[in-house]
Amino acid sequence: MATDDFDANKHNARVKLAFQLAVHVPFWGLVLLGILMLGETSEVQAGDSSENWARIVGLAVVGFGLIAAGFGACANYLDGSEEAFDLRRERRALLLGAGALVSSGASLILLSLAGPGRLVPDAVGLSGALLLNVCATVLVAIRWRRLDELNRGVTRDAGYLAFTCFFWVGGTWAMLAHLDFVSAPASLDWLTMFHGFSFVAGLVAAGRKGSFDTGPDSPRQLQT
Repeated sequence: MATDDFDANKHNARVKLAFQLAVHVPFWGLVLLGILMLGETSEVQAGDSSENWARIVGLAVVGFGLIAAGFGACANYLDGSEEAFDLRRERRALLLGAGALVSSGASLILLSLAGPGRLVPDAVGLSGALLLNVCATVLVAIRWRRLDELNRGVTRDAGYLAFTCFFWVGGTWAMLAHLDFVSAPASLDWLTMFHGFSFVAGLVAAGRKGSFDTGPDSPRQLQT
């Protein structure tokens, strides 16, 4: 029995690694290629700190979305275990959440590259960002209907934590700027804080629930 469990765990680890590589390698390869091709252009060099932070946060959100997508996609290929059962049960919610994260992060990246004299024209940046945000909203709404009460509570906790962080960090920054202690946050800074705090709050809420625990009795429901 112990041998069967060991073999199943080895098989599951290989399957998860294969799926994670399948979703991450093409994406990060394209990101690296884009950096190498566009790194010398005036549009990218002219980017200020707001745009750079927006890209970093956007890539982090997309990256975590790809992790969730990899776990959801490999669920049906795992051997029998508590982890495999949990992933199969939450597969649709995982994939919906992954799609929402990827859309949200891509929207922020697109906005960081758009603007007068930038790489992406204004109209394309606006229409693309709006479309991606609508897509993320629809996916979140569909996912919400598929969650049980426990996971809905986790999502509510994440929303409350994100709002609290946004209020204190953004509000404090705005107050300091109003008193001329610091420069006022740019419009893109507010969007970056909104996406970033929502992302971090989701990770914190999932961690509190035990989604990242590695023990034998841990609930493997990575979906916030």
